[in-house]
Order: sequence, then C-alpha cells, then structure tokens
Amino acid sequence: MKMVKITEDLYLNSDFIKYVEADGEESTIITMVSGEVFGPNIPIKKALDAICGSEEHLVNDASMNILKAESINSGHLNQQKYPSR
Repeated sequence: MKMVKITEDLYLNSDFIKYVEADGEESTIITMVSGEVFGPNIPIKKALDAICGSEEHLVNDASMNILKAESINSGHLNQQKYPSR
C-alpha cells in the first residue's frame, strides 16, 4: 500500500487509482477502481507528482501507520482530516 497526500485533507492509496484527468487548469479529477471520484482543486501536475512519488507528497512513516490503521477496511482514505503533527 502506498498512501499519498493529494491535498491537506485527501490521502489516497495510489494502488487503487484508475484515472487522473485535468478538469481545467486548477482542478483535477481522480477516479478510483471502486468508481469513487475525487475532484481536488489542484493542477494535474501536482496530483501526478503526488501519485508518482514526489518527495513533497510522500507520507512519512508515523503518518503512514495512522493511515494504515484507519484505512484497513476501505483500501484508501477519502477526505480524512488530520491535525498537524
């Protein structure tokens, strides 16, 4: 499982991402294999950097353990908010 931080409150398991599409210059549509669709207000380049493993978007080990524990049944997190650590 590779959790990536797409936005401040959106973490996804990149293994379950099916499509990433631009929706204008400052918006992106992310479709999961389950059919769920997310529309973060970020440019597609930033979304792709997150999914492909840009250092800026990687989730650190401590956060990853929390995310794994909370997403064990769903396979991904959608719009979960976490306080700054």
